[in-house]
Amino acid sequence: MFKVIGLLILFLSSTLVAQQKFTIEEQFHLEYPISISASPDGKFVAFTIRKADWSVPKWNTQLYLLNTRTQEIKQFTHSKNSVSSVKFSPDGKFIYFLTDREFQNELGKTIKGVRQLWRIPVDGGEAEVFLTLTNGIEEFTFSKNGRFLALLTEKELDDSIRKALEEKVITKNDEIVYPKSNPEKEIWIYDFNSKTKKKLFTGDAGISNVTFSSKGNFILYQTNYTGEYNDEQKHDLFLLTLDGQVKQITDFDGPETNPETSPDEIYISFVSQTVPDIEFAETDIELLDLKTNTRINLTENFNLSVLSYTWHPIQNKIFLLVNQGVYTPVYQIDIDKKQIFRITEPNSVISNLKITQDGDLFFIYEDHKSLREIARLNKGRIEILSNYSKQLEMYTISPPELIQYISKDKKFIIDALLVKPTFFNEKHKYPLILCIHGGPYSVFKRTLLQSYPMQVYANEGYVVVAPNIRGSSGYSDEFGQANRYDLGGKDFEDAIAAVDFVIEEGFVDTTRMGVIGGSYGGYLTNWIISQTNRFSAAVSMYGIFSWFTDFSNTFQPIFEKMYFGYYYWEKPIDMNHLWVNRSPAFYVQNIQTPVLILQGEKDRYTNIANSQEMYQALITLGRTVEYVVYPREDHGIRNEPQHYLNMLKRGLNWFNKYLKN
Repeated sequence: MFKVIGLLILFLSSTLVAQQKFTIEEQFHLEYPISISASPDGKFVAFTIRKADWSVPKWNTQLYLLNTRTQEIKQFTHSKNSVSSVKFSPDGKFIYFLTDREFQNELGKTIKGVRQLWRIPVDGGEAEVFLTLTNGIEEFTFSKNGRFLALLTEKELDDSIRKALEEKVITKNDEIVYPKSNPEKEIWIYDFNSKTKKKLFTGDAGISNVTFSSKGNFILYQTNYTGEYNDEQKHDLFLLTLDGQVKQITDFDGPETNPETSPDEIYISFVSQTVPDIEFAETDIELLDLKTNTRINLTENFNLSVLSYTWHPIQNKIFLLVNQGVYTPVYQIDIDKKQIFRITEPNSVISNLKITQDGDLFFIYEDHKSLREIARLNKGRIEILSNYSKQLEMYTISPPELIQYISKDKKFIIDALLVKPTFFNEKHKYPLILCIHGGPYSVFKRTLLQSYPMQVYANEGYVVVAPNIRGSSGYSDEFGQANRYDLGGKDFEDAIAAVDFVIEEGFVDTTRMGVIGGSYGGYLTNWIISQTNRFSAAVSMYGIFSWFTDFSNTFQPIFEKMYFGYYYWEKPIDMNHLWVNRSPAFYVQNIQTPVLILQGEKDRYTNIANSQEMYQALITLGRTVEYVVYPREDHGIRNEPQHYLNMLKRGLNWFNKYLKN
């Protein structure tokens, strides 16, 4: 008896010793699926894994294959060049993907750095370049009967224009003139029967999301006409026949995106919005009857946003990925019965929904204790087919809890993630980090890994709280629009209320609290420390400091109009002006919190001017501030792994310096 107990104690002790502290470096070593594609017969799942290649350095994404019967996994590509847009051929014999790896063309010339279409046999072998276009390939899609392949590319320049541009480079007569126009797009088609390709259509610069109809009789695409991010609310849908004739099929207020057809090609389905001119309105699934041109909104009374969807290949059913609080379940719409109901467990986060020729569903699954895993729906239950979460066994982790509190104005119940320190002791007092997500129309999901290194913070002894404040997605349409005309108002109160709620639990040291956020989260971080001195450290990542500055430098200047309702010149500029009284710049003298500012040099969204102005003001005021700029980095500072790692480590070190020492 005592021998058994002793062995048990020894085993438990060795298990605890074997577990390592979860650090930022360890997080970078984890491997898990990024995207998937299911074979038509459901026997295989092709997927990608992204890793950091520190020798370059850059991110490298490679192709893997899962046998769904044996659950055996094989790596299929081993190139220094990443793969993307992985798809099975309709006959299931090949896996096609895009990559810019080097190859020799028909003339024996070496081509590199241009993304072209490659394929590899499912039963193994070497990858080979399959189709090339002069300016590379942006998208490709198969007709379901397997005869045709449609490809999207930029229009090839005329020789005279190309030579003129080359001359500008040589002579450095390279002035930049605004407004600039994006290149027009071309749709090409490849016929597997004749083994020939031809240009089918030349269109505008905004074309994307090219797809074949269910029977392969025509092609659908969406366009915002310009290809500019600022015009994302202007998408319309077009129909392209296989002989190159184009017909516009939607011209409604607001964007129509993600076109597909019903199995019988009677309906075209698409995603629409409840409010046409704002990006944070609820998204719905609608049908357009091609014969009568009538619209049917299938989710008008659903009051949750649709993330993506797919048709059943035979039946009159649609499967939806739905944002529902901190979870993302799958719902089914039965068109004939006019019913919507959930078909997966409620407390799951699902992405990359794919369907086979028989209607079987495959996807990526994760929850608060797991990494991303490949899974399928098997008789109404989620069946996990991979085991990447096994990597977690060697680390100490603290799964996020879901907490709820009532907003200060009593209008909403707010969800928040609470991550407690590893080896938590409720009698101790811990430093706290408040995390603010971007968007604002974004959301924290109840998953183990987040955009902020919450597990690392927990291993460092921090309490982490991450609220889905009003304006977040995944809730009612009213909730998603509740911070319109009020950025920095009730959303700020919701964030502070999350901190107060956790403080009431009794295990927070209120003298050691920090706040971190990126993008809109960076804005709210800047705003919080300009409105209160409760926080002893702040990390502001690519945030907004002045709405005037943001509008003048961003590639989405419509953002301010969407949230404030007017351009700055349309009202007298005084302290009643929202662009003024909700800008941290006009309260910068109040900031006493030591702040670390992290910014990508090439950020087109929240331009570097925001962070530069904030740093300039704080250093002039003699405040404690550090400003770090990452070359070549765009929004999010994730282009190059060494920069991403550095950004996360600097944030952690800043908190350790001001909340621990």
